[in-house]
Amino acid sequence: MMRGALAVAAALVLAVGCEGIGYKTVRDPLRSQVIRVVSGDRLYFELKENASTGFTWDYSCDDSDVEVTIDHEGPRTGGASCGAPGLAKVRIRVHRGYDGPSTINFRLRRPWEKGRKPAKEFTITLFKRTGDVAFWE
Repeated sequence: MMRGALAVAAALVLAVGCEGIGYKTVRDPLRSQVIRVVSGDRLYFELKENASTGFTWDYSCDDSDVEVTIDHEGPRTGGASCGAPGLAKVRIRVHRGYDGPSTINFRLRRPWEKGRKPAKEFTITLFKRTGDVAFWE
């Protein structure tokens, strides 16, 4: 009987994966979207950028209970030639006590060009998940 319960628990963990316990990968991050979250959730995604030409991703967030971190990595090729793409690795952490909703605006732009429209931009809106939700959602 105990083996059966362990097998069911193991199958559930495999089916849910890491995303079921607060770690989520944002799919299609360049598209504005709404995501349900709870305190402790962490969202991850990568964005292409080209720091050698000045274009890097930045953000603004309207909620202190949401922590956003962007790690800018250089080109994956051996040299840092002009025009070689790099990556911006984005982590969003929802802190304890989160009530939401929250809006995070991402912009691909040159930081010194203050008045110009960004080359790309999108918004992620977070809201607090309430009630019972199936484990696959």
